[in-house]
Amino acid sequence: MLLRYSVVPLILEHGTVASAQIYRTTKESPTIDKVLAVMLLRTTYDAVEEWGCYRSMADYQKQFSLLVMNNFKSFTGRYENYDLTELFNTSRLLETRSGGVTNRFYFSFLNDAQWRTVAKAIRRKESRDQFSRVVGDRLYRSILTGQELKADVPQDNPGFSDESSTNSIGVWPKLAESLPEGRDAASISMGAKQLLNYLRGRGYCKGFEVSDIKLVDGLQLRFAVFVLDPVNLDATASLMRSNDDFVPQYDQRILQAFFADRGYSSTFTDSLASGIDAVNRAAKPKGVSTGIQSTWVLKPDPDAGI
Repeated sequence: MLLRYSVVPLILEHGTVASAQIYRTTKESPTIDKVLAVMLLRTTYDAVEEWGCYRSMADYQKQFSLLVMNNFKSFTGRYENYDLTELFNTSRLLETRSGGVTNRFYFSFLNDAQWRTVAKAIRRKESRDQFSRVVGDRLYRSILTGQELKADVPQDNPGFSDESSTNSIGVWPKLAESLPEGRDAASISMGAKQLLNYLRGRGYCKGFEVSDIKLVDGLQLRFAVFVLDPVNLDATASLMRSNDDFVPQYDQRILQAFFADRGYSSTFTDSLASGIDAVNRAAKPKGVSTGIQSTWVLKPDPDAGI
């Protein structure tokens, strides 16, 4: 598969191309940055390859593609009030080389399919936790070093060139300022905010909150983090309900890798929320959740690294 980070589910049966269904709508589909979408989907794919939970990546890709194909109709029906026609515009998809992943709804649909496919092969809770940490560690390291993303073009392709910029998707930039080296509560809080601010700058979320960190029993650090409207909020909510809570906790796992770097083992619990402040959450209409709240407990552990 040339585009590891996406599948355009237009070739549905027997190699035929689906025709676009035109919806009468004035709503435009929300979009996300292409580099962000590719980075998240590709990192998950690469973690599957590293983990080796499928006999081969071809086997994984087959299962993933079947899931996408079988659920594509329900996906388009769920968002029938939005304009999805660009997903059927083959020439436009080839021109942008986005595979449609800049459509936020479609990105979330693919993200959902990825984690359901992984869940079929990794069933133990402990193994799922470790897999998620591999994903987070990969993203964390990429934030510290930066990375240029390139399209997967085979070397025998007529347009292939090692030195050509035409294969470039874009740059996932290096974190502008070094993270604090300290292990105290203030340093941990500052580092967490730096990482979350980086993700906000990439378009991953609209905002975040970090509560005051409390020292408990002289060792444990306890606090809460709220991330407003992460790009895969729809997928996260769906997977919480029907994938044994095995969800792509990208921001949480990035933070967990940072905490491990500072010598802390950590645990967290997630919930759909509208903010850290319980009073504000209660003021929201019932059933409305605008983000994810994570409640953290950190403990000193010299063997905390992944």
